[in-house]
Amino acid sequence: MMDATARLMDMFGSGKKLDASIISAYTDVVAQYGTVEDAWELYRLFVEDPHHYIRGVLLQPIMRCGDVTLAQDMYERYVRNQASPEHIPDGVLYVLGYLGYVEAAADLVALVNGPYGAVSVDACLGLVHLPCEPYREKLAGELEKVLDQHLFNEFLPLLSFKCTTEDMVPRLVHWGKRHASVDCNAGIIAGIALFGEEQRDTIRSILWNPLWEAHGTATGSCVWSYIAMQHVGLTFRELIQDIKSCDVSKAGVQDLEYRLEVLYEMLELKLSYTARPIRFARCNEESFGQLYSDLFSWSTEHKDDSMIGWMNDNLGYKHRLLEQYDELRKRVEIKMIHEIELEHVQKRKLIVSGNKNF
Repeated sequence: MMDATARLMDMFGSGKKLDASIISAYTDVVAQYGTVEDAWELYRLFVEDPHHYIRGVLLQPIMRCGDVTLAQDMYERYVRNQASPEHIPDGVLYVLGYLGYVEAAADLVALVNGPYGAVSVDACLGLVHLPCEPYREKLAGELEKVLDQHLFNEFLPLLSFKCTTEDMVPRLVHWGKRHASVDCNAGIIAGIALFGEEQRDTIRSILWNPLWEAHGTATGSCVWSYIAMQHVGLTFRELIQDIKSCDVSKAGVQDLEYRLEVLYEMLELKLSYTARPIRFARCNEESFGQLYSDLFSWSTEHKDDSMIGWMNDNLGYKHRLLEQYDELRKRVEIKMIHEIELEHVQKRKLIVSGNKNF
């Protein structure tokens, strides 16, 4: 068991007021490095008060580190013979799917489009991880019911790749661009990406199109746009090049500002976002050293043609975004140093391990 897990157990057992930010910091670490043992220990804490929002934070490491046996216990406690779906604790259905508990699939399908709020969202997120072949027709029908609506269960479109073909993608694009509220387009964006790398250009165009507000932080679209760009293999280097190759005289300053804002939010997530909401989704492999070079290095000593220099030339040295990108530069530099340190430590461990074996 990790020390971080033991510390969480101490905090929950202390009887003192818990700080959600501190709890989240520990659970993030356990989620990345924990084992099944850690998941079970945290699950025992969760079941003590499964409807409390801070206990819900424990589900992140539980789902990342747990196993099917844990999922079965969770299913028996909270789903089987449940009188009302509204009594299922938030996140439980999502965890069941994430852990691959196939026996729960029918229950999740029944709840994807009901008047159940968070339960329906969890059902959709869970089903992304489960075989849905027996339910294709049912899910496709539920999707058709809400297609082109303004407001809907925003994660129902995530299941498009489970119940339709790539022919659905243009319809999803039209839906997101013309009808869907920006409060609901996160699932459409990620749903398109789940059709695979062939949707790379589609996701790219969505990111740069202001109608989507794909970088919205208040709506949560930014997270799912970040997941989408990674899954289709769209890199930061490509986004940076798109911006630098933009003809400002034709596109206009407003379009350039929008692109820089989108890039900024995606980079923010690269710096800080560690969750894996879709277990099988691809991750961006660009190092922070590479990102720093692409964003902030000069190609020669004679002219600043970095992103900041380019912004100076095209937006003026007093533009509001320059301060944000300068702060970003400092944070990427810190991450780059940490990355180099980590690589050094890992190599030393290998050398020490090799010497012991010798």
